[in-house]
Amino acid sequence: MDVGGGMKPKLERIRNMLAGRQLDAVRLTLQKNVSWLTGGRSHVNPLQEAACCQIVVTRDKCVLISNNIESRRLVEEEIGEADRACFDAVEQWPWHEPEQLQDVLARHLEHAAVMTDVELEAEFFALRTTFGAAEKKALEELGRLTAEAVEQAAFDVRPGDTEFKIAGRLAYHCYERELEPVVNLIAADERVWERRHPLPTGKAVSLYAMLVVCARRNGLIASATRLVHFGPVPEDLRARHRAVAEIDARIIDATRPGESLAGLYGKLRDFYREAGYPDEIDCHHQGGLTGYATRERLATPGASFTVAPGQLYAWNPSIAGVKSEDTMLVLEDGNEILTHTGAWPMVEAEAGGRVMRRPDILVRRI
Repeated sequence: MDVGGGMKPKLERIRNMLAGRQLDAVRLTLQKNVSWLTGGRSHVNPLQEAACCQIVVTRDKCVLISNNIESRRLVEEEIGEADRACFDAVEQWPWHEPEQLQDVLARHLEHAAVMTDVELEAEFFALRTTFGAAEKKALEELGRLTAEAVEQAAFDVRPGDTEFKIAGRLAYHCYERELEPVVNLIAADERVWERRHPLPTGKAVSLYAMLVVCARRNGLIASATRLVHFGPVPEDLRARHRAVAEIDARIIDATRPGESLAGLYGKLRDFYREAGYPDEIDCHHQGGLTGYATRERLATPGASFTVAPGQLYAWNPSIAGVKSEDTMLVLEDGNEILTHTGAWPMVEAEAGGRVMRRPDILVRRI
């Protein structure tokens, strides 16, 4: 799944950036930027920030550079056929002679004013966190598939399942949809109340479970949380969920072009206070801008970053025992929730003078 738009317009944006910085070339070395440019997977080990290749972009050429293990696979499997023409050369060096990488780079960058994407992170952050109309369909597909995966895993939960077993099912449903579960968090019963980042354990579910996923496809990430309860939901838990759903609805409604993340954090603090849980905001981050990282920017009191059309946001307000999370796209005329299937029970919450639907707790028979 290419995110849409192809490499050509992205190369043009990079070259405009080079001209503005009076540079001759840039070396793309990080997974998030290589995947953004190529629309493909740029890793072998997902734990490394570095890509398994480099891409050199100059004012007039684009060169893919990798060792001999990766070059053919990258060209044939990770770069779309239409985008292969964007590369003027594909260079490889023997994996057992890593010093040859420098020789390859020197051939293409001799006497050039060059920087890496690490050094130009501010510029690449701006490039990769804004999505155009050509990319919308692919974003919607990623969101839908992510929601399908976590919801199917929730429908599959049975009392007695361990958190590890549920995490395994969630991973299965992700991979079945060509998604990588880069974050896979499961909490059972009291751990939903005690842990905001519940790495799965051997604890077995009795009545209640929370499933959290950040699913990646070709570098791009969507996030969602779902809750499942066996038997009637206790009133205290129901009240907490109503509160967190309303907080979530209100921050989604407030995330509009021109708003700063600091301003949105301030609104979140008001939303928690007005919901009757003023201290819960201090127990976990609230989410923020997403894209080629699980969160590109978090909402904090000092975050001056400004919302703009074409950006992705994943808010995750939480109160002990509950959380609400989806991924959304900011548009000129409103916001679109991407992680939605229509198959999950929803609850209504008021925000901005209108009713918004947010994911409910799925109630299952014991």
